[in-house]
Amino acid sequence: MIDAIPAALLWAVTLWRARSAFQRPERLSLWLAFAALALAMTVRPVAIASAVDGHLHVTNLSFLVKHICGTVAAAAVLTFVADMAESKTGMRASRLHKAVPVVTVVLLAACFFATPQPHQAEDLLTDYADHATIVAYGVVWTSYLGAALFSATMLCFRWGRRPDSGLVGRGLILIGSGTAVGLIYAVHRIVALVVDYAGSSLLGKNTDHALSTGLLFIALLLIVLGSTLPAFPRILARVRAHRQLVGLYPLWRTLTDAVPDTRLETPPTQLVDALDPRRTHQRLYRRTIEIRDAILTLADHAPAELRGRAYDHATSFGFIGAHADITAEACWLAVAREERLRGVTASGEAMPPASGGRDLATEIRALTTLSAAYHSRATEDFLRAHLEEIPA
Repeated sequence: MIDAIPAALLWAVTLWRARSAFQRPERLSLWLAFAALALAMTVRPVAIASAVDGHLHVTNLSFLVKHICGTVAAAAVLTFVADMAESKTGMRASRLHKAVPVVTVVLLAACFFATPQPHQAEDLLTDYADHATIVAYGVVWTSYLGAALFSATMLCFRWGRRPDSGLVGRGLILIGSGTAVGLIYAVHRIVALVVDYAGSSLLGKNTDHALSTGLLFIALLLIVLGSTLPAFPRILARVRAHRQLVGLYPLWRTLTDAVPDTRLETPPTQLVDALDPRRTHQRLYRRTIEIRDAILTLADHAPAELRGRAYDHATSFGFIGAHADITAEACWLAVAREERLRGVTASGEAMPPASGGRDLATEIRALTTLSAAYHSRATEDFLRAHLEEIPA
């Protein structure tokens, strides 16, 4: 179960970053790191690894895939951090990190296929620890991982502590903390491998596995959090916009059902609309326009006499000032909607437009307040009283 959590988290981040990664090449290395880590964590469980090996008819091939993915991820993280540090500070990192991972992958493959592997292993590096080629495999893998993580940690902390780095710097500090934990993981694996090869056990097989799993989980979590932190304000803005979009749906649907020509598209159900994460800001902007267009159209069905009665009704509920104006507007809108649905001819009176915000943010707040008033008891009572006055 503990392996499923980071795998799901990594795939979610990979899918979320996919579009922007291919639109902006400077983000591709970080996306590649998450994709490689997601694949590595997916094949990490023994059951999945065995299924992959059985399907490909190569014993323990999943371990090679996992370690190659780890190598690619470490190289990608190092490239991302080095490129960011260079673009922000002018510090140039060694370009050997682009050639060394290729050599590492070749050596891993050579050692893997040079080792006789008659049975499926739970842990390749411990189950075949008596083979020199697997020891070399483990040393190559953990040595590159450790070197890459050490370099990434140094770069992250060197630039992340700069006073002008902002959220990006704090994100780098978190990434650096994650790579530091990953470095501890690599050191633990190297020591455990050497001790196993000597015929002993470091902390016990189960304890060593639990410790390495825990270190890996913490490292991945910190790296994910660090890479996401700079985008956190945008994520919050998107979540807030989606909540506002969902909140305006009842008023939007109610008013535009009476004036369908104000809608650009066929309205979805409320559930489909709430679960759709696409084009949130664009849809919110369009929704406010369509609500306001519907209000302007329905205003033709609300003569001065109706608006006066609506205001008196609002004050009878104890509302004053702006609250009375908003409640009155909701009351006459409800009646105007019913009049239009009944096919009653518009009054034709030149009435001023309904009040609104000066910009999108204040307009959303105004419409949200109007929506609450529209679905309040005061408006329901006013509409009910009006319908009772209509001859049968």
